[in-house]
Amino acid sequence: MADIAYSACCAGEVGASRVVNCAHTRLNPEASMFESNRADQSKISTMDGPPAANVGIHRDSVETSSDDRFAALSSIGGEYIGEDKLRLLLKKKIAPICYVWFEPCDMMDIEQGIMKTIYVNKIVQAGCTVKILMADWFLQQHGKIGTDLDKIRDIGNYNIEMWKATGMNLDRVELVWFSDELNRHAINYWPLAVDVSRKYSMEKMASYSRNRTYGPKTLPAAEIFYPCMQIAAIVCQKADIWLFSMDQRDIVMLARDYAEDINRETKPAIILHNKLPLLPEDPDMNLLRYTARTLFMDDAVASSNRKIEMAFCPPKVTDCNQFLEYIKYVIFPWFGKFEVVEKKGNGSNKTYASMEDLVFDYGSGNLDSEDVKLAFGKGINNILKPVRVHFISNTEAQNLYFARKLKDQIAADTLKIILQNQELDSPW
Repeated sequence: MADIAYSACCAGEVGASRVVNCAHTRLNPEASMFESNRADQSKISTMDGPPAANVGIHRDSVETSSDDRFAALSSIGGEYIGEDKLRLLLKKKIAPICYVWFEPCDMMDIEQGIMKTIYVNKIVQAGCTVKILMADWFLQQHGKIGTDLDKIRDIGNYNIEMWKATGMNLDRVELVWFSDELNRHAINYWPLAVDVSRKYSMEKMASYSRNRTYGPKTLPAAEIFYPCMQIAAIVCQKADIWLFSMDQRDIVMLARDYAEDINRETKPAIILHNKLPLLPEDPDMNLLRYTARTLFMDDAVASSNRKIEMAFCPPKVTDCNQFLEYIKYVIFPWFGKFEVVEKKGNGSNKTYASMEDLVFDYGSGNLDSEDVKLAFGKGINNILKPVRVHFISNTEAQNLYFARKLKDQIAADTLKIILQNQELDSPW
């Protein structure tokens, strides 16, 4: 397959340091799962035992106590807004409706793929009626997509196929496309969005933009109106619970503020899940920086191993060690344990049942950072193995993989904004 240059600009849930128009360039021959030899796929080292992400997802919520259901939801971690309301809700309702906000992305990282699968399966386990709101309309702010909703639908279907391959319990999930909702309920939605725009200043709305390409005076007007639309989308849905990523906290709090302002009778409980940071760089390797610091769902084995190898995991440091966050938010929730083979010790295996035990051993110097990185790579490749096999062996999945690719050109709307800004900057 020819070399591929990827534009990794998810309009939505990418880390705080990843913005709408940033670019991640992949280096061949490690570009994606399609570049790896099929024979290599069967040689991936695996952790023993089934993934914890898929355990218990078929439990009958009627037979499960509200405390157990709350424990399933609280294991998602992050922050809970309206925790008391959530406890009461689980006691009163057998199957509360939980909406999950997701903005389709042409480059799907492991947070959007693996972590989202873990969280959705936990919500299903808690007995909730789960609806993923595919916020396709909002991807029109992407500089290389514009108003092409068909392309956005292709990207969303690619994301869904990734969840399917990862093990998300899609049989118990309803996928709701926002563009369809907008067409069906425009009479309710648009007056609400316009009302939001009347109640908040342009400066406040602009502060919610995640597009760092433009300055405050040259920001596209859409970046100011999109927050109004998102608030209306949140308020319009008949949700008991919402799941968002932590980087959406500000807009969620504004939506709750607006709901109070219009005397909305019910306000849903909010769960904010944690974000993965970029893989940390070694400060002593400034001249050898490896630009790909995000693990993607379609990374080949060699590519993911290379990224992990180049990541910085300072020995004996547990505070603010971003590499350990990957183990905390991905490996432990998935496997329920973390297995390390001490390559630099006596070659024995250590199995950690909790993050606290791992942190204690690592901080005391009883665990080598290179061994931790190797063990993490083993776990990630184990999780991604069925994804790689699915996209290599399934024709429909391959078609979605290629259909979601973006052309390396700027959309006409974005180009028009650039030209307008050049006119404003011109002294003539």
